Amino acid sequence: MAKVFKAQMMGGAVGLIAIISTGAWAETPAPAASPQEDAYLDVLPKVEVPENVQPIPGAVNEEFRNCETSWPAGYALARSGPESRALRDIYSFVRARNVISTRDCNCSGKVASWESVEKIAAALRERHDVERLGWQQTEAVSEEAKKLIAVAETMCGGSF
Repeated sequence: MAKVFKAQMMGGAVGLIAIISTGAWAETPAPAASPQEDAYLDVLPKVEVPENVQPIPGAVNEEFRNCETSWPAGYALARSGPESRALRDIYSFVRARNVISTRDCNCSGKVASWESVEKIAAALRERHDVERLGWQQTEAVSEEAKKLIAVAETMCGGSF
């Protein structure tokens, strides 16, 4: 009985190793960004990022989650619903852009206009010819937002 159990365990382990190694061989590097993907970002408003990003002297950083009383009414759409992920991606970009342009690390800088989100979302829906945005249509927006958030966190000296 013990030999049968050991044989089953060894068989399972060998099978698991085979599955893991097959998955590793199946990985291929992602292709370089095509000009069409770069053109995709043209719907986003341009942001002037300071070349030498430095902390803002005397800045008092307030995390966005602490600003709930100031969140725009439209942000409820980003918390749940069919486009929630896409709208959060866009709003992250808009908030980071707002902090960088206003150099305001408080709630007033981190709570941005929802109208900007709606304009960008409409442009993306049109560009991709979809009624509902998904993460696939806002993946590049999310990547841009992450870059801007890193700049904003450096400027504000703390978490976004």
